[in-house]
Amino acid sequence: MRAILEIRRITERMAIFLKTPLILETDDDLVRVSRENPGYRFEREKDGTIAVSPTHTKGGAKSLEAAVQLHAFAKKAGGKAFDSNTGFAIGPQRRVFSPDASWVSQPRIDALTAAEGAGFWPISPDVIIEVKSDTDSFDATVTKIALFIERGSGYAVAIDPETREVVELGTIPDGLGLDFDAIIDA
Repeated sequence: MRAILEIRRITERMAIFLKTPLILETDDDLVRVSRENPGYRFEREKDGTIAVSPTHTKGGAKSLEAAVQLHAFAKKAGGKAFDSNTGFAIGPQRRVFSPDASWVSQPRIDALTAAEGAGFWPISPDVIIEVKSDTDSFDATVTKIALFIERGSGYAVAIDPETREVVELGTIPDGLGLDFDAIIDA
């Protein structure tokens, strides 16, 4: 009986209960809901509505491989690499998006004010990688990377692990070599 109760408690903590429509107008609202619902990734749209997207296990391995490759690049080139838990407030309405993997150059990090560096950075990363999930269409994934390019990213990649299709937008930074097969096969 005790084991069943413990399993129920764990399951209840992982469940997400959201009222609809849910509007998260501030960064503090987004952080609070994220803390209250571990295991889920939240992105805020320009009108305050949110997208909730837990990552399937196999997708998480692919995103991690992409982040590891960007981390290795950051060790050589400077700057910082980020995983899929990192939100960036991009565009004039500060839409908060969390790419599967990203990299920001050191000069852009240094240009942030103390206030900007404390929350969701108001920049679109220099490099972003998006891996199509089982619940998304590849067209939606490509549209998302195009939005990052529109908002200031220099290079963006969409990967469809099922078809092995890769779409690259922008210009790849000098010295960055991505192993798409390793990401797809992770």
